[in-house]
Amino acid sequence: MLVIDELKKNDPHLRLVALLLAGGLLVLLAGLWWVQVVSAREYQAHLDTQAYRTVRVPAVRGKILDREGRVLAENRPRYNLSLYLDELRKQFKLAEDEEHKQALAQQKLTLAAAATRLGRSLSKAERKKFAYTAEQIQFMNNRAHARVAADVVAQVSRNLGQPLTFDPVKFTRHYNEERAMPFPIKEDLNPEEIARFEENYTGGLGVGLEPQTMRSYPNGTLAAHLLGYVHRDDSSKEGEEARAFDYYLPDYLGQVGIEAGFEVPLRGSPGELSVLVNNMGYRYNHDPGDDVATKPRPGDNVILTLDLDLQRAAEKAIASHQGVDAHAAVVVMDVRNGDVLALASSPAFDPNQFAGGISKDEYARVQELTGERNRATQEKYAPGSIFKVVIGLAALENGLNPERTYTVEANPEDPAHGMYFGEGYKKKDTAPPGQYNFKRAIERSSNSYFIQIGQQTGAERIVALAAKFHFGQTEHLPTHQETAGDMPTLARISHDWYPADTANMSIGQGAVAVTPLQIATAYAAIANGGTVFWPRLVSRVEPQDVGDGEVATNFPAGVVRDHLGVNARSLDILRGAMLGETEDEEGTGKGARVPGLRICGKTGTAQVQDASNELIGHNYWFASLAPYESPRYAVVAMVQMPGKTPGSGGLICAPIAHDIYETIVNKENKRLAQPQVLGTVNAR
Repeated sequence: MLVIDELKKNDPHLRLVALLLAGGLLVLLAGLWWVQVVSAREYQAHLDTQAYRTVRVPAVRGKILDREGRVLAENRPRYNLSLYLDELRKQFKLAEDEEHKQALAQQKLTLAAAATRLGRSLSKAERKKFAYTAEQIQFMNNRAHARVAADVVAQVSRNLGQPLTFDPVKFTRHYNEERAMPFPIKEDLNPEEIARFEENYTGGLGVGLEPQTMRSYPNGTLAAHLLGYVHRDDSSKEGEEARAFDYYLPDYLGQVGIEAGFEVPLRGSPGELSVLVNNMGYRYNHDPGDDVATKPRPGDNVILTLDLDLQRAAEKAIASHQGVDAHAAVVVMDVRNGDVLALASSPAFDPNQFAGGISKDEYARVQELTGERNRATQEKYAPGSIFKVVIGLAALENGLNPERTYTVEANPEDPAHGMYFGEGYKKKDTAPPGQYNFKRAIERSSNSYFIQIGQQTGAERIVALAAKFHFGQTEHLPTHQETAGDMPTLARISHDWYPADTANMSIGQGAVAVTPLQIATAYAAIANGGTVFWPRLVSRVEPQDVGDGEVATNFPAGVVRDHLGVNARSLDILRGAMLGETEDEEGTGKGARVPGLRICGKTGTAQVQDASNELIGHNYWFASLAPYESPRYAVVAMVQMPGKTPGSGGLICAPIAHDIYETIVNKENKRLAQPQVLGTVNAR
């Protein structure tokens, strides 16, 4: 060998180098022998007493944004105060020993008492009957662990200066099933609580702050019904996916609204973390970076057609005119493509409370107010006089001369108002008696006039046109909050229909029930020349990280559902009459006026009856489109109020629409006042 050959030479320097090399080789051989032979059993014991446990790591949920990229739903850091059980192993062991010691002492007393009672020593078989079972020992251990945890929680409670609750049953379940994971003792600490804990915590308690991600709605109740809310998906712990993991950290699960309708893209894909634990189930104290991990894929962002400014204006208008607990809804739509710019429902709820775990008292309050119901899409209402535009359009298409007058007779019991006298029935009129042509009948909302032209037009033609608007049909919303409403079919009116039914339908009562969104869609079609669009709530879904190669999914605007197939002249006449509703002194919609904007509107009032046909309230409406010269917006406001004393849509709902139109005008003026930069393209 080379080393031996060098030792044989007389060169002392080479001999020294050779000796050093030989010594190093001997050290390496000795170390290898120690590891492979002497320490083999120790290393094998370590392998036998440790293992990896897989943990499902949820992905960061995607954001929900408005049409301009402003945040409606996002994620915020949440800090839980948690027990780290691996740091309490010694305390748990001491508590177990103390519990066993007391149990053995009690066992000795029991055996002695039994021997005294029998007057002799107990046999081995008799003594065995007093031995503790495995279940009893487990119960003692559980009690010992819970006592240690309760003492720690009590000490932390004193340090924080506030009471903390401890559930021993929940803790025991966590200890036995998820020992390697932190056990939360207080969730979602506020900044003051975090600071107080950091200031008073001195270590040694096995307590720490555990960061998590929490769903957050920074605007509170704003657009709550459209956005929906989420719950922690604890039910998935029992699902098929959970069986692949030792520990299942749940995602949020959308319950209603956009959160539910776009659950899959918002949720993303979970990751996996492999945690090293010992044979007792405790996590080894080592660098978390050493854990084997597969990163989760974040959920995609959902961009709505909603305009945050208009949404805020709609909800503020309801609250300022009717109060925060009013049963009301507002829809604002772009008539050119069906984009929903605002969708408000009142009373509202705070989705943050659902994400964090709503209290029983607060949930009971929301239920009492029926606050979860989306009144813009999920509830149906008698439309009253706002349905007269459909009757008027059908009559115009049937050859109605809009200048021809009809005499409204006086109500004998109330001469200041009119009445329609039909065959075997009569209907009260809120308009005064006198001569009415089409325009004045719209402006004064004369029931008698529209019953007359409805009878002349015929129920078949009215129902056929209503079918073109798709009343009585759903609009395929992705929010899980929708009703089709009610509209008689041609089959029904062919055999189970009476003149009085046509009279009721002609004034938006009886067999007709609609949602505010359906009315907005219909008025948009009247505004744009007869095109019925599918309402669009979502414009696109795009990845949170635009650089990861994923492609956005676009939902095109202006998807046509139907065409009314009516004459342009009929629409012009109808819109002109609706303009008089807000601009003429006799018009009932004057409360919606906004300087610089010409608004076409229609007010409405419909009775609400219970199962016994007893009057219990009224639905008030104002449905509109603007600007008259080149319509771009449809605004619909609905308020439902209890009581037998009627009001009017002009007094109750038109002011709500006024505030929204005022916001539209201010927003457009501000946009026009901004300097235009040449050579740039608006990516939105």
